[in-house]
Amino acid sequence: MKVKLKKIALLIEILGGLGILISLVFVGIQLKENTVATRSATATATIDTMTNWYVTMGSDAEASQSFYRFLKNPESMTKEERIQHIYSFHALFLTFQNSFYLSLEGTLDERIPKSLNQVVYGVKDQPGFKLYWDARKSIFFEEYRDYIDDLLKSKDIVSDGVYHKDTD
Repeated sequence: MKVKLKKIALLIEILGGLGILISLVFVGIQLKENTVATRSATATATIDTMTNWYVTMGSDAEASQSFYRFLKNPESMTKEERIQHIYSFHALFLTFQNSFYLSLEGTLDERIPKSLNQVVYGVKDQPGFKLYWDARKSIFFEEYRDYIDDLLKSKDIVSDGVYHKDTD
């Protein structure tokens, strides 16, 4: 009887171990799926924020013209108009900074902040952007400030002529 009980206990231990192993595999699969879902939701939220900013700017002719004027010649604007565009830029760059850190931790695909760099390349030489960055860069985390400052030193320009002088 003792031998039979020992065999049953051993069998139960083996089954218990297999049950734990199966549970761990299941938890691992769920963790992987949750990670994919989190990364997807984070990417979607980042792109939605950017899209909303562009839709807001692009769907209102007055806002677009004012922003263009700010980029080209912020001194031609009132102090209140300049601060409005500085705040608008700042909202955009808070999203950029967030995506930068999310990509460093692996939550966001690193290609997303790299694609956002194209925005910086497109405006980096514009007086309005320089005014914005000089006024607000101290608010950002040092690592991100250094990252943007390195982008500003780049020779890359991606404006597609949008900010070139009008020939009219």
